[in-house]
Amino acid sequence: MTWLRQPADGATPLQEVTALRPELDALLQAYLAETWSSGDPVVLELCRLRTATLHGDTDQRRLRHAGAVEAGLTETMVAALPDHHRAACFTDHQRRCIAYAEQYVIDVHGLTDADADGVKAGMSDADFVAFTVALGLFDGVGRLRLALGVADDSADLDAVKIVPTPSAHAPSH
Repeated sequence: MTWLRQPADGATPLQEVTALRPELDALLQAYLAETWSSGDPVVLELCRLRTATLHGDTDQRRLRHAGAVEAGLTETMVAALPDHHRAACFTDHQRRCIAYAEQYVIDVHGLTDADADGVKAGMSDADFVAFTVALGLFDGVGRLRLALGVADDSADLDAVKIVPTPSAHAPSH
């Protein structure tokens, strides 16, 4: 976009936007980094990818959080996200978390106590709060990126490693 400065070395377009308010950018980067260290990285990544899908954010759908891949996220799981209610590759808890994330994005007021109880059944109260905050960040930052036209296929923050999805044409080893 013409209103963005040329990105500094290593900066993403979103970082160029948030750098316009450096005091807020530092807080956002720290908060996002903490989000990834506060929960199950596979569940978080599945929810982040489902959120990106609901937003129509193809750039973010091409990314994988390295911690989630290291913890067991597979491309089979990613491909099964649209059918998460029935896909055999997910645990019951993962299904409940993905459904909760989906409802959060579509209509947060539609979340019920039963939805929350289902997610909390697999985590502590503190973990549930961290999970819900993570959903808010995934949704909010995703909408911010899309509203401002800040699209790219690189990491939105430099505090975590993001790896691109292997190309469908790339040989597998």
